[in-house]
Amino acid sequence: MKSQKSKGFTLIELLVVIAIIGILASIVLVSFPGATKKAKDSRIVGAIGQGRTVMTYVYANDGDYDDFSCSHVDMVTLCTEIANNHPTSGTNPTIAKDAASDSTAACIYSLLNAKANYWYCSDSTGVAGFTTTDPGGTGYCVDGTSAVCPTVTS
Repeated sequence: MKSQKSKGFTLIELLVVIAIIGILASIVLVSFPGATKKAKDSRIVGAIGQGRTVMTYVYANDGDYDDFSCSHVDMVTLCTEIANNHPTSGTNPTIAKDAASDSTAACIYSLLNAKANYWYCSDSTGVAGFTTTDPGGTGYCVDGTSAVCPTVTS
């Protein structure tokens, strides 16, 4: 008499494989929050970079930065992008202009996610980069006062 061997996996083998996959998945998921924060920061930096282009465009067309704001037709989508990725969800970037009636300086900045007290700032003088100095502090990007970024690290 021939004995027939069944082909396939036993229940124990399947449970061991599922357990191993579960352990690996949990390890991967633990590393995602840092990557997610960095991805959000990249989106903020990209949107501020595009905002700097709009800033230049507004100045070239109007001769001042008075119309440069999140309500400007070319800034609505960019401000929404920043708000969606901001550490405090729904917070628009800060846009500041100098006190002149025809603003001759402007800046845009936002807090980032990956590091505490870390911002990305861009101004009308061409300065753009990361900073640990709050751009909303005295002498920097304060609407009606000044519109320059603090010293940036890159």
